[in-house]
Amino acid sequence: MKNNIDALIKDLKAAPLDRDLHHLEAEVWERIDARNPAEHPASPAAIVTGGRLFATPAVSRTAAVVLTVAIGLSVGLFGAPSQSSSSDFSVFSVDAPYAPSGILR
Repeated sequence: MKNNIDALIKDLKAAPLDRDLHHLEAEVWERIDARNPAEHPASPAAIVTGGRLFATPAVSRTAAVVLTVAIGLSVGLFGAPSQSSSSDFSVFSVDAPYAPSGILR
């Protein structure tokens, strides 16, 4: 058995084709068309296929954008750091009661 991948590919390339693949795409599309019913639901937002309900790509993208904006807004509103109460020991904070600028007033 050969372990060299280049030799295997070269042998495969040299071998004759065992089937005709010229009409493969047309045959695949014929099978797909035979499985899908010609009638579509009245709503353009969803397609029923085989008893399952699928959303169209436009509705899926819109739902993804709306969900992303909602998550971003909720994280932005509720995830922001809250105003912490100043401690008497935080000398270098902005509103420290015992900072030199506050004592000299």
